[in-house]
Amino acid sequence: MPHDNTSKLQHFRNDESAKFAVIDGPTEISAQGSDEPFLLVLDSSFNPPHFGHYTLIEKALEHYTGSNSGSVHVLLLLSINNADKNEKPASFDRRLDMMSLLAKHLSHNFSNLSPTVAICKSAKFVEKSNGIRDDLFVNGKIVYLLGFDTITRVFDPKYYVPSTVREAMGNFMEHTDFFCLTRGSENSSDSNLDEQAHYARDIAAGMYEPVIPSSWGSKINIIENRNKYNAVSSSALRKLLIKGEYEQASEDIPVEITDYIKAADEATGSSIFE
Repeated sequence: MPHDNTSKLQHFRNDESAKFAVIDGPTEISAQGSDEPFLLVLDSSFNPPHFGHYTLIEKALEHYTGSNSGSVHVLLLLSINNADKNEKPASFDRRLDMMSLLAKHLSHNFSNLSPTVAICKSAKFVEKSNGIRDDLFVNGKIVYLLGFDTITRVFDPKYYVPSTVREAMGNFMEHTDFFCLTRGSENSSDSNLDEQAHYARDIAAGMYEPVIPSSWGSKINIIENRNKYNAVSSSALRKLLIKGEYEQASEDIPVEITDYIKAADEATGSSIFE
């Protein structure tokens, strides 16, 4: 199977001045009417995209379309210079193909939704937002969609040394929100889920001062998620797919993406995750 996004990825890599690029979907998002638009950004490794990603977008769409009158848009974003993860199987062009399939799956299930798929060279949220503002979404609220394990890393001081978290993220937080789902298995204790659900409240109460300003607590929306996909593991899915267990993996992956993976494996004679 040909890599539809190989040439786009290579061009982006070779352009030293490029920091952000749209691969698929709308290339410019503007306000519709007088109300402030919202851009929901799912920034992930998408290795592979799965129903955990889908659920996070679904819950965020329910939240923001239900509580705001402004238009709501979705961006699927892949950083090719991730602070924590390198380009391990699958390759970035394969992941972009799968992200485009996830975008189509979302469009099919949500009327009037046309997600954008994009890549960037930035590892930090502040830098990613600069690229988004410059090239896609000038005015409006950016909302990053995260699992709970990621939101705690966002405010980890080690990523901002020698600056403090407050210094590095102060201006960014003025125009940005976070939407987060609790994460855990079916065996997770209620106390663990409660601790996650109360994270934003604890920030607002000043429990994380001086590292995290208490005013940032109101910028974080944490929703309890007991959906069966709340503990989907990308690494576990890759192990299944390497063994050719496509049917079992499809319980947690949209069928379009599973079919793509199977076809790519058959075309090359090996797994795209090896």
